Amino acid sequence: MRKGATYNYLNLLLVNAIGLVLTPFIIRCLGPSQYGLYLLAGAIIPYLTLLDFGLGKTTTRYVAYYRECDDKEGLRAYLAAVLRLYVLLAAALLAAGALLYLFAPELWGMHFRPDELASIRLMIVVITLTQAIIIPGNVFTAICNGCGYFAFPRGIQPVKYILRAVCIGVLLWQGEKALALICVDAALNIGVAIATGFYVRRRISLPSLRQATNAPMKQILSYAFWIAIYQATAAFQWNSGQIVAGMTHGTGAVGIAGIGILLGSMYGYFAETINRMLMPQATHTIHVRANPREVTDEMIRISRMVLLPQAFILGGFAVFGDTFVRLWAGDTYGQAYPIALGIMASWTVQLTGDYGNSLLEARGKVKTLSVINFICIFAAAITSYYASRHWGIEGMASALCCGTILATIADNIYYRKKLGLETGRYFKAVYMRITIVTISTAAIGHMAWEMIALPRNWALLAAGCVAYALIYAVAIYSVALTREEREKLRTLCLRK
Repeated sequence: MRKGATYNYLNLLLVNAIGLVLTPFIIRCLGPSQYGLYLLAGAIIPYLTLLDFGLGKTTTRYVAYYRECDDKEGLRAYLAAVLRLYVLLAAALLAAGALLYLFAPELWGMHFRPDELASIRLMIVVITLTQAIIIPGNVFTAICNGCGYFAFPRGIQPVKYILRAVCIGVLLWQGEKALALICVDAALNIGVAIATGFYVRRRISLPSLRQATNAPMKQILSYAFWIAIYQATAAFQWNSGQIVAGMTHGTGAVGIAGIGILLGSMYGYFAETINRMLMPQATHTIHVRANPREVTDEMIRISRMVLLPQAFILGGFAVFGDTFVRLWAGDTYGQAYPIALGIMASWTVQLTGDYGNSLLEARGKVKTLSVINFICIFAAAITSYYASRHWGIEGMASALCCGTILATIADNIYYRKKLGLETGRYFKAVYMRITIVTISTAAIGHMAWEMIALPRNWALLAAGCVAYALIYAVAIYSVALTREEREKLRTLCLRK
């Protein structure tokens, strides 16, 4: 798990560093139209991956469960069944991609030029064929997660990110457009899926597709269905923003909305670094029947671990975000700053409390939570269309943020009911001191930054960020960290 966490943070560093360097280059080489198409194509992918039908997370859960119970035959029966299902899902995905190709003119034809419409349709073809291979291949990563083999699937990602950066840089230098970038991503993702498949075959004896199975398919499919509903919620949560921007305003608005959503998504990656590895721990907690107080203590510990870096990023972006966006992407994309800040602020509590979802998934109690979240987010996505038409992309983003806040409130009510979470103690222990420190340092930092009348540049921005980080670190250590957290930090520093 330590290796997996190390690779996760390395991947996070690479994704953000490469993204920060490469994105302005992509924007300027592609131009507003092609860059908007590139982001729109990227926003389509999560909707196609919904045809995974929740089997990825279901596989992680059941592999962890069978291993916890030391049931090797049950594990083989499950894997034989799920491999068959993936063959059917790949065929369904191809059919869905064909429908999207046919109806693309109805979705975007009103605001797109003929050449833009032709480009997005070609991208849909490439994405569909790629996902039909990748989605079945993702079962191997899910098996690794369920077994606790975190290192390999995360260790291969840095290679992919570096190769991607080199290939994209070369293609853009040669004058290629958005379709070429989509093809690069497709080839690399297929390569990762194949490599992970070979790794799993070496570590686990995979069953044949023709092998008879007595897996509890009704129970598995019921669980997978509600996981799929929850994944649909995640797809609607932010990616609908770019779809809506394209339907109501055109490729330029897609680019602005996409930059805001991209920065908000980067913020989410920091939380996912820890959250992606919690299922085996959650399965163990449920298996030993921890009482509500123990569950609350565990959620407090993990949520604080997630919140500390999140609060630092959120406060820093509130102070320096507008300057950063304008220097990084250009003044044309200045509207992306409030969109990104709204996403970060509204998403924070949900991200830091995601361990509750892992506990519910481990217990198999995801139905009601999936339905509630889907209603909140789907309603927000529909509302965002009308808000975008009346109030522009800021209205669209506000609607999506409100849906996230409502879903977060519903999540915590459900955690209290099903997990026995001591909500008052949880929120006080996790958020009170960290929130006070973050708001205070961000407010002081914002006032100081606004007083600087010099032309803003990268050197000045870097100096401001370093000063903010030092002040924030001292304030967090002095006020917000618990005695146990200070001891662990001192121990870690002494070891190094």
